[in-house]
Amino acid sequence: MKQLNLENYKGIIFDLDGVIYDITGAIKKSVEDTVEKYKLNVDKNEIMQEIAHLIEDLQNYPVPEIILNSYNLLKINFMEGMSYFKKLRIGIYLFTQFNKYKDAESTLFKGMDNLIEYLSKRKIKLAILTNNKSTYAEEVLQKYNLNKYFNYIVGFNDVSETKPNPEGIFLILKRWKMKPKDVIFIGDMTSDVDAGKTSKVMMICVASGLAQKEDLQNHNPDILVDNTEELIKLFHQ
Repeated sequence: MKQLNLENYKGIIFDLDGVIYDITGAIKKSVEDTVEKYKLNVDKNEIMQEIAHLIEDLQNYPVPEIILNSYNLLKINFMEGMSYFKKLRIGIYLFTQFNKYKDAESTLFKGMDNLIEYLSKRKIKLAILTNNKSTYAEEVLQKYNLNKYFNYIVGFNDVSETKPNPEGIFLILKRWKMKPKDVIFIGDMTSDVDAGKTSKVMMICVASGLAQKEDLQNHNPDILVDNTEELIKLFHQ
């Protein structure tokens, strides 16, 4: 497997969910419940990335705003042809089930805490870029005593355009006074790959379960690894 020479980089930007924090179990269970309840004729693996994006979006709003914004929020492929009210019921049920499972089913990916500590000791600057709210990222990092390693967290509330728009990456580059060639961005979704490629940073993608590996490959990340174990090996010489 290819290994990275850390001497070539000054900063690493991490996505949170799917890279550091494993929410895959909670999303899979909420999808299974929804498919069963609404007797949906879909391939659960194929819709996982769409559901992950939807849940990420829904987490940004209180329920009244979800309802107000639901027409645009629920424009997703597997709901095509359904009535508006059915889409709304499915969306709210998915979100409710995800919240039910989130705390019990979610945890750090194995070894990621050690990797973060290792990178920090190597004097690499670390940041989080998430399409979730920055306070959510702060709470997750604090729970696992990782917040001390990150000097900058950018959430959807800090930018006008979320990933795949590269605005958040450019914001961090500006804050760090670094050039794209000095920085690595690590994500797990096609939107992450697109943001990384557009901004010209080194883009590493982790196929950690929510997006299909073939889809990720089609978006041409600089490096694609199968899981966080492979990701960790990239950095240890």
